[in-house]
Amino acid sequence: MRRQAWRLPEAAVDAQPTFLSHALALAALHGPGPWPHGGYPLPDEDPDEVRVMSGAVEDGVRTHHFGFRPDEAGAAETAEALQRLVGSPPTATDLAALHDRLAAVDTLTIADPLTAELRRRSLPTDRLREIALRLTGHGTRRNAVATGMVLLGLSGDEQDRELLLALGTLEDLSLYAVVALLRSQPEPPRAVFELARRVDGWGRIHAVERLAGTGDPEIRNWLLREGFRNGITAEYLAHLAATTGGLYPALLDEEVDDALLDGAGDILETLAGPAGPAKNIEDYPDGLPALCRYVELVRTRPPRLGRVIVLLRLAKFLDTKIAASLDWDERTRSGLRETCLAVAKEPGWRATVASALTGGDLPAFRNALWPARQLGIAVGEHLRGRLHAHPDDGYLWQCLLDEHPAPEIAEVVAFAQELLPLPELVTGPATDPGFGRDRAFDRVLGLLVNHLAEHPGHGGPLLGVALANRLTRNRNTAARTLAAWPPESVPPAMRARVREAHHREPDPGTKKGLRELLDSWS
Repeated sequence: MRRQAWRLPEAAVDAQPTFLSHALALAALHGPGPWPHGGYPLPDEDPDEVRVMSGAVEDGVRTHHFGFRPDEAGAAETAEALQRLVGSPPTATDLAALHDRLAAVDTLTIADPLTAELRRRSLPTDRLREIALRLTGHGTRRNAVATGMVLLGLSGDEQDRELLLALGTLEDLSLYAVVALLRSQPEPPRAVFELARRVDGWGRIHAVERLAGTGDPEIRNWLLREGFRNGITAEYLAHLAATTGGLYPALLDEEVDDALLDGAGDILETLAGPAGPAKNIEDYPDGLPALCRYVELVRTRPPRLGRVIVLLRLAKFLDTKIAASLDWDERTRSGLRETCLAVAKEPGWRATVASALTGGDLPAFRNALWPARQLGIAVGEHLRGRLHAHPDDGYLWQCLLDEHPAPEIAEVVAFAQELLPLPELVTGPATDPGFGRDRAFDRVLGLLVNHLAEHPGHGGPLLGVALANRLTRNRNTAARTLAAWPPESVPPAMRARVREAHHREPDPGTKKGLRELLDSWS
């Protein structure tokens, strides 16, 4: 039977756009998701403000790495406020006050203790749901909406699925949507699966982690082909995908499609990579047989750039002390490594890498640089050509600096002076952290100036620009570079620039560093 709604006043919480209207607008523009930039900027954010860390990233880091202390007192106060409100129909003023109160509370720290407290108090579910709907449907502040989703998880039902999915597609709210869907929906894994496909950052990580151990064939197949991929790092989900998805048994099927084969390659490469934030190949009992089966299959398929990369990275891993320390047959391990290298070096596979270096696709070019070096394919001229077209690409500049043999530093400096808009980077000092796409040239400048520490006397024009750049870290980098040079290699004109930079510097720490640099030359 459909519940009777406990009607609340319809006045808006305030004049700002609601999170729900923001989500619906994104859905109308871009479909069900994932949405560009995870739905940022949010309605309560200044789009021009540069944030070091979004709410989604902050919650992800705290739940997976640093931990956080539950706010028991804040949860109890919130439960008390809710208990007063459900006693009788609240006014618009009451609801606005609740919204503003919750907006100032860190939802992550109160979510679990609030859930326990509300269950203990046994508040009327229908009335709690109406307050939850008010917060989620009309809320204009992130924490107020997130707490509304916590309440909806306790009081909602299948009617609220689409609301939770819409809000959860905003990466900032995905964690709260996942938990609410698990608690309120008649088929929780299917609801979470739907959300997992709509997000690709921390939201996907939170969602997929709640699918661990599922026996649903569709979800298992998706985990192996796509579900482990996310915009943070595949390391969080690769082991879960391999185990819950049944990677090795899937590779033993008579027909292994390309999506499964390439997903398997990426999962195995990730598991065999450097130690990361989650379980790896050492925690995967089927690691060696899965690797053997993957190589057996991939060597019979057409070469692709991604497959070349996987084979070369697996070969690199199989030659490490970690691989040697595993309880694997040494002869099998050694033979597998040789097979990976032999396949990657075959003419057709080398040609695939070379083609990516000359094609028009920039992401493919970037991906081809590492395997090209491993296969002895020269990349220097290709890099210079790409930098002419993309001079703000820091990865390409770093690859140029890492070229072997290393290019002459005078050549690199001249090339940078030719390509970078140096006059535009003399912005005057500011306390700019350097995030955002419009700071790409500034970041390239910092990369190059950092490299100059090993080349005393070179790159004066770049150092001079860095000392007058808006990025605090670029000015600090310039100071560290000059401090690494022998004093006699610093010309008088550069010392004068440092004195001028010290005089104008707004950041106390940087100002102190510049003062110490000047004193070291006295």
